[in-house]
Amino acid sequence: MDTYIKQIKKNVWKWKKEDGIFSVKKYASQEQAAKIGYIHDELSALKKPFVLPIIPTTQKGYIIQPWFENSRAVSYKDKKDRLATYTLLKRMHGTRRKIEWEKSPFLYPFNLISKWQARYFKVSEIVPFIESYIGYNQTKLLLHYGEIALSEIRPFSLKNLTLLHGDVVHHNFLVRDDTYKMIDFDLAVLGPKEMEFILWIHRVLPEMDYNIELFLNEFPELEKIMSKYKEAIMYPNELYREWLYAFALPEERKQKFINQLIPYTNKALTNWPILCYNLAINWGLVSKF
Repeated sequence: MDTYIKQIKKNVWKWKKEDGIFSVKKYASQEQAAKIGYIHDELSALKKPFVLPIIPTTQKGYIIQPWFENSRAVSYKDKKDRLATYTLLKRMHGTRRKIEWEKSPFLYPFNLISKWQARYFKVSEIVPFIESYIGYNQTKLLLHYGEIALSEIRPFSLKNLTLLHGDVVHHNFLVRDDTYKMIDFDLAVLGPKEMEFILWIHRVLPEMDYNIELFLNEFPELEKIMSKYKEAIMYPNELYREWLYAFALPEERKQKFINQLIPYTNKALTNWPILCYNLAINWGLVSKF
């Protein structure tokens, strides 16, 4: 077998050698790499682990893992993938009964509402930029939904904290031959499971055309979370993050990304009133929406 190293990202390489193919990732600090190592060690000890093992190395700040060959990122458009990722998240959150995550020196409680408040203010600072692409009225709606959600959102409980992955984007779940794995725990934190399920719902609903009825038919267990934290469901987190990302892109990449972001934004804002109405019908959403 030929040996080679291929750079995948700025800090990630694919390493092929005699005894297999591996992923090599360099972290900004040894502490960050130690955090990843700790999480993987704990989760790998579980029966039927859903993470890839870590290969021991003397290189500080590096994490080496087997390459999950012939795998693909999940699609939240696919029902089977949705159900599988939900199951993995449930399993991970349930590890609090076996693993004392709160005693870890690497994991800290996460304040999602504070992050959302900061994100809202960052978006409000780039209003002229957003308006130049989607217009005054759409931009005003974009800010309005975030403002109202933040004014009404219920604080999350700090009891029963568990491990949260922190970045439930579809490409952090891989599947091969019906075997699903979670990767990239870089943003892992401590928090209540409800917090991560809301972030996951934010990712999944757009791929289901914001159809709450269809969503709850698939995930009836999440109805309590959607009822209790309905205002959090309405916070346009995905739109805010994407527009902030677009604003920060270099000019040569900006326009191509925005050409995809505009229809995504318009579709979301078109569906938002329907989503609000359905939340109101089911669980008495505040009238400000």
